Amino acid sequence: AAAPSAGISEIRDAVNDISNKQTQSSILKTLVQHAAQFTPRGAFFIIKNEHLVGWRVFGKEGNTDEQIVREVFFPAASSTVLGEAVRSLTTVESSYGTFDDDSIYLNKLEFGQPERMYAIPLVVRGRSVAVLYADYGSESEEVNIGALEMLVRVAGLTVEILASSRGGAQP
Repeated sequence: AAAPSAGISEIRDAVNDISNKQTQSSILKTLVQHAAQFTPRGAFFIIKNEHLVGWRVFGKEGNTDEQIVREVFFPAASSTVLGEAVRSLTTVESSYGTFDDDSIYLNKLEFGQPERMYAIPLVVRGRSVAVLYADYGSESEEVNIGALEMLVRVAGLTVEILASSRGGAQP
């Protein structure tokens, strides 16, 4: 199966859009908006006080209520694909059952038991500040992991530049 139909021009436009934002919130909103082009379903989590907090769900199968997403809250140290990405500072590919605690967020978001799922950390100044989750959805469509990794990296760099230009404020 081919990756989602979005191509190089969509990636270029997404990179330009993300890198031109002037606030952390607008950078992250734009990242999530464009990430929907490259996966049928995903979620974005922010790290607050060593916990992962649900922020947004996206993609054509990502129709979980915003209030439910924001109720997802668990320690970043939990045995999840998300926690592993946060700890390793790298993209982690997994399947349901590999990590003991993935059901914490998958059940709440009604994502089921995905055969293939990815977690991509958003790294700022050498530490994870958020993580993007993507999977193949219920119809087993492809995920363009390369495009997602590129967008997350650009968002991280843009947040770093923004923080530096504002006198070193922490993101």
